[in-house]
Amino acid sequence: MLTTLRANLALARNAYYDYRRYAKASFAVRSAGRENRRAIIRILTHYIEGGMSFPDVRLGYGQEKIQSIIAKLRSYVADYEVDETVLWSLATLQNYLDYHRSAGNVPPGLEEEVSQLRTSFGLSEATEGGGSEIVRAEEIQRAVDFDFASFLQNRHSVRQYRPGPVDDETIRRVVANAQQSPNVCNRQTCKVYALNRRDDVQAILEYQAGNAGFRQEIETVFVITANMEHLNLIGERYQGWIDGGIFAMTLALSLHAEGLGACFLNWSVELEQDRALRDRLKIPDGELVITMMSAGHLKDEFRVPVSQRKPLDDVLVLNPPLD
Repeated sequence: MLTTLRANLALARNAYYDYRRYAKASFAVRSAGRENRRAIIRILTHYIEGGMSFPDVRLGYGQEKIQSIIAKLRSYVADYEVDETVLWSLATLQNYLDYHRSAGNVPPGLEEEVSQLRTSFGLSEATEGGGSEIVRAEEIQRAVDFDFASFLQNRHSVRQYRPGPVDDETIRRVVANAQQSPNVCNRQTCKVYALNRRDDVQAILEYQAGNAGFRQEIETVFVITANMEHLNLIGERYQGWIDGGIFAMTLALSLHAEGLGACFLNWSVELEQDRALRDRLKIPDGELVITMMSAGHLKDEFRVPVSQRKPLDDVLVLNPPLD
């Protein structure tokens, strides 16, 4: 009975730790900080982007959201500065205008508003990189012309590495690839703390219990986080974990594609351990630590767990009956 009570109290304490941080960082209850405001602009702008990717675009759609974007951009730049979120949002508005101009149906006054906005921000030319674009099936088919099943089946959780860290250039490349991960409303909540200096790596690994048996082999480690300041609904309280998990898996596959080994290092920990790691790495309180991941160069031959998968029928429910 006493053991159960203690476990329930510990669970409640850790749940409160999660609740307090989400309530403080997200804008489910309030919106004040810079990251909150950037996220709002991204949510509204992605709505405009998404509308241009539908099979039948409804001309003139989203005018209320566009006016909200313009007002929020003015307020944001007045308080901060022009940054990549502002440039992407302006590019999306420009793309929206170009699409409607080609259809001969530009919403009245919008072209002038966007031009004035760009001028007031000190941007002499239209920005690019937002809105929608044409993608051809043949381009995708060329890009996926390889044995994907074999690629996945040959990915393993690798716990043995050759000496030497993953170099800075490769780290930049694999993280850039991971940025292509799907994420909610293009808010791009994830961040990577990458370490490839042996002493620093060994110090950080001490905060994670599952690497003790092969810690001496690890010379590169990643810590993946998700920023709760970009989340705005009570129903999004788990969205950071979702975005972060997708991002982390893409990072692992990117490392695999480079011919490197990687191993997820679980971060299902209690609050004291979480605080200790974030204090050491100076991770802001508004970021969730999603997982750690070791990485390194493959030995010519090494052992990995078989990790037999469940039968497919235990996982796949195909066309379930609907009530």
